[in-house]
Amino acid sequence: MGKPVVGNCWWNNTRTTLRACLLFLFVVISGSCSSEVPQSSASYEELNTEVGCGSTFDNTKKKAIFKSHYRNHRMIWSGEVLLATADTVLMTIDGSGSQNLQVNLTNKMAGYTLKKGNFITVSFVMKKMGDCSLPFSGEIGVIESTIHISYSPAETFDLINQRSDLCIIDVRSSGELREGKIENSTLIPITDIIAGNYIIPKDRPLLLYCATGGRSYAAMQLLAQNSYREIYNMQGGISAWKQANLPLVY
Repeated sequence: MGKPVVGNCWWNNTRTTLRACLLFLFVVISGSCSSEVPQSSASYEELNTEVGCGSTFDNTKKKAIFKSHYRNHRMIWSGEVLLATADTVLMTIDGSGSQNLQVNLTNKMAGYTLKKGNFITVSFVMKKMGDCSLPFSGEIGVIESTIHISYSPAETFDLINQRSDLCIIDVRSSGELREGKIENSTLIPITDIIAGNYIIPKDRPLLLYCATGGRSYAAMQLLAQNSYREIYNMQGGISAWKQANLPLVY
């Protein structure tokens, strides 16, 4: 019968070997702790302003800042899927439709669950700096949540009728309510969401809308970054809802 193994050390009762084993384990544990990937809360807007297309620094300074502050840091960003393959996703983070981020996924099949237009939150390790023609690039990506955004007013109307647990949130200002609102919606202005002045359940799907779709898209990004898992944004807002002759309450 063989001897039990601790690390690469053969167990025996001598103090010398015991100390060697403990030292070996300490080195292994210490090494694994020191190799942890540092976290960064920096947003796309911050990186783009400091080292990306929006930066006023020269390339030498941008590269130095990126290497010291952002490269090999784990980040969490939210955005819209432009293209997905089995293990890679290309995203627009700023809502412009331009490719801002490319992430190689840890799960080599995870990309098959994504479709163009999906809004997702992904964590990844930042590897390459973006510029005006190339996106930021990351590896070891994990899809944290998937939120569909491609809902027309008609599709939204069907969603409301199908999902009795849907929490409908109007992110316009109180003065805009005179234009009408969707029945059973709750007013939480985008300014309150930005300030964190809201109570919204995390165990229910959310439907967001505004006047034309811009503010609700921004609100969706903020809520997705705060661990809300299922969020729907109505494209075109109340303006498109009216054009589709769908019901409003006043």
